Amino acid sequence: MDGDPVEEEPSQKRPITLAELFDSVFPQYLAIGMSGAEYWHGDPKLVRAYRKAWEMKRDQRNWEMWLQGMYYYDALVRVAPVMRAALSKEKVEPGKYPTRPYPLTEKQMREQEEERQKTMFDKFLADMKASDRRQRQRTEGEAR
Repeated sequence: MDGDPVEEEPSQKRPITLAELFDSVFPQYLAIGMSGAEYWHGDPKLVRAYRKAWEMKRDQRNWEMWLQGMYYYDALVRVAPVMRAALSKEKVEPGKYPTRPYPLTEKQMREQEEERQKTMFDKFLADMKASDRRQRQRTEGEAR
């Protein structure tokens, strides 16, 4: 149509300029507490420091919320006889509270998955060793 901006094909999009990149992330740094003067005229290392401090605060908050939820969960479990009667009528099975806070980043998700797989492998290995030990004891008992 006349007057409508022509949309570029995805392959024809121009790369973003450095100025556009800095302008686009500026509000994020304002939101995490960095002043405009620090962002535009301060030491560039400050940007990394503010981001790291924000990530640390976010992780601390996530931990605090998880711990608060654990307190609530514990309080509800303590009144479980009352809750179980209500849940049994609804046929709802009470869940198990998470053993740690939810991961907030891809890196944290990968770390938790790797730890889960290592724990499963260690349990499998322990089960195999126990099975082997039992088998040896049986074999030694039969040999006598």
